[in-house]
Amino acid sequence: MIVPDLITWSFANPAMALTLRTLFESELLSIRHGVARPAPDDSKELECETADLVLLPIAGVLAKHDGPKQHVIANANHAIFLGTGQPYRITFPGDIGDEALVLDFSKEALMQMLVDAVGVEQLYAPALRPHSLLPPASVLNRELLWRHLHEPVVNQLAVQEISVSVLTSSVQAACLDRQQLQRTRHTQTQARRRSQVEAVKELISLCPQQEWALDELASHVHASPFHLARVFREEVGLPVHRYLVRTRLARALRAMQASCADLTQIAHASGFASHSHFTSSFRSVFGMTPTQSRQRNSTS
Repeated sequence: MIVPDLITWSFANPAMALTLRTLFESELLSIRHGVARPAPDDSKELECETADLVLLPIAGVLAKHDGPKQHVIANANHAIFLGTGQPYRITFPGDIGDEALVLDFSKEALMQMLVDAVGVEQLYAPALRPHSLLPPASVLNRELLWRHLHEPVVNQLAVQEISVSVLTSSVQAACLDRQQLQRTRHTQTQARRRSQVEAVKELISLCPQQEWALDELASHVHASPFHLARVFREEVGLPVHRYLVRTRLARALRAMQASCADLTQIAHASGFASHSHFTSSFRSVFGMTPTQSRQRNSTS
């Protein structure tokens, strides 16, 4: 959901003026859009966060300083981790400034996802670098996340799932112990994975019109949102939110065959927010609009 929240923060560090706008808010995470610009006074004051945050630059360039002669340059190919209580300072090479998405997961969910992903409980841990070079697929996912956040009707499940995917890939890329990562990935048996996936498929099949959230589905099968997102894609071949759309489309298609009801009515009954959303989803999967499908069936 889009939250009309615009805040300008004046940090103790006057070298950075930061404007933050909340784009999405749920129990699992909040996402803010930040635009940072350098100020004339290049102060040496340090900052500290009150929560573990994932910073995803989308434009510009920044330098994060963790200590004397310790800094990392980040642009739109990177993820930066800001740990609770960990001092840092941000500067802007070339006085360009930067623009970024700030992902703030709930403390409990973040801990579960980190344990599942890399076997640590905190984002700022010895086993993780405080930054990572994103895999190309994650850079594309970040852009997909941006597009979803600016849709007229925000798909909560898609936003959550993509955010979890980007977090997962960024911390895995930052992991210093690859063998530990491999051990963590295989702690769950194949039978339990399949059982969890089938339980989620059942929930979605029974109530496709419901506005499911990733953390809600995960709680039903006693899994973390990260674990569910990963194993569902591996077992089914689709992300959870796309499986939900496919299920809604199958239900709508059957309703179109069984009655002459208005397409808008069918769309809403199947769980789509609008006729246009239904039409675009239908076309992307079946290669034709619902109207064209009806016409095709009526002449066959």
